[in-house]
Amino acid sequence: MFHKYHALGNDYLILDPARQSGTLTRGLTPAQAIALCDRQRGVGSDGIVYGPLPAETRPGHFACEIWNPDGSQAEVSGNGLRIFARYLVDAGYVALEKSGACILHSGGREIAIFYGSTDDAPIRVELGRAFSAPDAGRLPPELLAALGPATLVNVGNPHCVFFPALPIDESLARRWGSLVENAPAFPQRTNVQFVRVIDAHAIAIEIWERGAGYTQASGSSSCAAALAAVSLERCASPVTVQMPGGELTVDMEKVSENASAGWRVALTGPVTPVFWGEWASGPQSPVPSP
Repeated sequence: MFHKYHALGNDYLILDPARQSGTLTRGLTPAQAIALCDRQRGVGSDGIVYGPLPAETRPGHFACEIWNPDGSQAEVSGNGLRIFARYLVDAGYVALEKSGACILHSGGREIAIFYGSTDDAPIRVELGRAFSAPDAGRLPPELLAALGPATLVNVGNPHCVFFPALPIDESLARRWGSLVENAPAFPQRTNVQFVRVIDAHAIAIEIWERGAGYTQASGSSSCAAALAAVSLERCASPVTVQMPGGELTVDMEKVSENASAGWRVALTGPVTPVFWGEWASGPQSPVPSP
């Protein structure tokens, strides 16, 4: 069984190990992730959240894996984790009348989730410590000449943020996104955002996601772009982030602990269920053998 949700058009499949059979009870393989995310031959999605994992047994704590459509794994996903949080309510793991919060474990982080009073209310994910720094000249000169200076941001996963003088649209993201993602400066690749500042509390962005390509919306990309804008003093918290799929709200505060300066970043926005289904059996099944 699988469940599909979207967060402003950024869609994820939830694969709950407790509701699988066969090889999927033991984990997900890159080949299976690629097949399931295929929009022509599989279910189709921007990624998969596999969880809750049985290794985490503390009350109110849930662990998961996040998979990209190219078969790689992501450390964190702002939208993916909010989607997973909504699934936990829908599947009965979390009761809103008893607790408005839970802790998700992803990419080595403990990430706090806060619910509204109803299961369709916006969900807030606190990604925790984040860092922002100038590119320091690591990118090829031709990229910097076309897009301007880059700001590198880590919100649990890596991002490269630009404020280009060019029009911010889908064609810009598709033209330059893959080149930046796979630049030698990023041996583990990177997510890429192209930002236009609207006013002191609003930006518009286009997104190229590592392992997924062009997407209508992204939670961690929204956090990265907003943090870059605030750290460069082009905006102030909170920041409304406008994307082709819709709007999210990012708020942050500067922190300095143990001589390590950084930011604490949180993301709030809606999650929408799409459908659930059962796996087909036989040679036409989108779930290949490992």
